[in-house]
Amino acid sequence: MGMTFVNQAVIEALSEQIVTTYCAAAEPAEAPARARLMGEVMHAIEEPVGTRTLAEHGPDRVNAVLADWEAQEGRSFGLRLIEIDPGRTLVTMG
Repeated sequence: MGMTFVNQAVIEALSEQIVTTYCAAAEPAEAPARARLMGEVMHAIEEPVGTRTLAEHGPDRVNAVLADWEAQEGRSFGLRLIEIDPGRTLVTMG
């Protein structure tokens, strides 16, 4: 059984969903801060390249990025990534 890889379009779509949902939880982030967050989220989910690995380890990696970003920005939204479904290109946050 071969590994199914997640393509770049799916990674970008998932990252955009995460950042959009996260930033909508409070006042919008400044453009440079939002762009930095987007880059960091994309990097976090590019690492686990298989769909199963992404689903299992992606939320922890993204939540670490969100916590670091909150610390750098001096604010806390309290919103975390719960689940990534790379097959449907869907994230669940709460």
